[in-house]
Amino acid sequence: MFFHTMDLTADELIENDVQRFYEICNQPFVLRWMDDWKMDLESAKKLIKFFITGYDIRNPEKHPFVIAIRMKQSNDLIGICGFGPKEELGGSAEICYFIDERYSNKGYMKQIIPKAVKYYFDMTQKEFLCALLDENNLSSKKLLLNNGFSFFEFIYDNKMLKSHYRLYRNKFSDRYQK
Repeated sequence: MFFHTMDLTADELIENDVQRFYEICNQPFVLRWMDDWKMDLESAKKLIKFFITGYDIRNPEKHPFVIAIRMKQSNDLIGICGFGPKEELGGSAEICYFIDERYSNKGYMKQIIPKAVKYYFDMTQKEFLCALLDENNLSSKKLLLNNGFSFFEFIYDNKMLKSHYRLYRNKFSDRYQK
């Protein structure tokens, strides 16, 4: 286990998560903002195996590091939060997250994001972490801003204008060390 919150545990994805991962990734709720996550079951299987190799590497600017978000009581997979290199950001790491629609708007991501960001900064010693999101994804924008991310600039991703947010280590440390 990487860390836990009041309701959730954050740990490694395992091969047995494939079916649940596949189901979540293909929900219209997730695909509305992350259409590149649509996949078939075989692709989900390969992606889980690829993510599992990242636990030994632990370098999100070289290989994605993905955290399974699970309900503490049942251990059910309800989403992911991860960090990985993003070409549009010059190879800098980006935070990525999504959750099963049935668990959205319950404050779970609000619990996960600060702990995941702390885990990232402790693991990497990097000076900042980026986030890309669609301009219209207001709930994600609010989540980022509430966790200390600041608007940085717009970039084009697949001919779509996306907002670029950054959180600097020192700003995060100041915010959460009080």
